[in-house]
Amino acid sequence: AIFGDWQWSGDWTIASGLPFTPRFVGSPCNLETGTNGTLRPDLVPGQSISLPNRSIGEWFNTAAFDPTPPCGSYGNARRNSIIGPGSLLFDMAFTKVIPLKESRVLEFRAQATNVFNTPNYTSIDTSVTSPTFGRITAVGGMRQITMTARFRF
Repeated sequence: AIFGDWQWSGDWTIASGLPFTPRFVGSPCNLETGTNGTLRPDLVPGQSISLPNRSIGEWFNTAAFDPTPPCGSYGNARRNSIIGPGSLLFDMAFTKVIPLKESRVLEFRAQATNVFNTPNYTSIDTSVTSPTFGRITAVGGMRQITMTARFRF
């Protein structure tokens, strides 16, 4: 009776990467215009933004962007031109319902998120003036298991 009648549920979340926009922060010649933090850099001709072997330390080709745009320039790098890392998650739960007298029920549930403990990177530094430009800067939640027991009456 204890090992039978368990219910299992699970779901996969598979997502492509979110788009990110390269930006140029802190240009002294654009401070008086009120556009600080909204400028985009220029693309270096002949450079590709994507890399064949991405890593946490270098997600995209940082050499594709000019770190010193000319004063008064808004940059020609496209908005959303950097594609971030995708995600792959598997969540699941096991539930056991034990009927008792009349309308009373005892329910045990074990629920796990990110069962395979896969790192899902969530953010990239896209500011050309930052020392961590091009690096992964955040990761989503890792495996978490919650166990609950309920007595319904």
